[in-house]
Amino acid sequence: MAKMAKKLLALIAVLCFSLVLAKTKAGCPSGFTLIGEKCYYVSREPANWFNADRKCFNMSSSLLIFDDAKEMQLLTSNLQVLGFPFKENCTTDSIWTGLTALGTGNRFVSHRAGGTVEYTPWCASQPNNITTRECAAYANLNDFGYHNTECSSNEFPFVCETKKYNTEAYMCMKKELYLEVDLEV
Repeated sequence: MAKMAKKLLALIAVLCFSLVLAKTKAGCPSGFTLIGEKCYYVSREPANWFNADRKCFNMSSSLLIFDDAKEMQLLTSNLQVLGFPFKENCTTDSIWTGLTALGTGNRFVSHRAGGTVEYTPWCASQPNNITTRECAAYANLNDFGYHNTECSSNEFPFVCETKKYNTEAYMCMKKELYLEVDLEV
């Protein structure tokens, strides 16, 4: 990849015979939106936890898990702007997260990473009935946070997340030629 990028830059320079400008910018996969430090894909289509997880996996991403309060507030605000109601009915107004207690002995962990999660904003009196409610969703139960629920019988919208990537944009500026190329770095 690096050799090909260098060859392409050399070609751009030869074509330009003048000024080449470079800048680095963050990017997201197609269909994802950059919000803060991550890329998010928002699905309004309700699915059970297993299907939501599979859809995220097929897009090389994972179900949402908040890293901190700042990310939770930022994404919640964006979801509300998109029309997610988050009223106070966790049965209908939730979105799936990547937290699960499936096969962990009643301990909620990150499904894809398999490890413990440091920031766990559980709603009051949550999690409960872990033996039958092994997946976590995000809702407003008097305050925004996670609640545990059944994985296969409930269907909620979901949010997939992935890391942003950086691209270097090279712009060739010459009176007769204008060329811009984005390279993933």
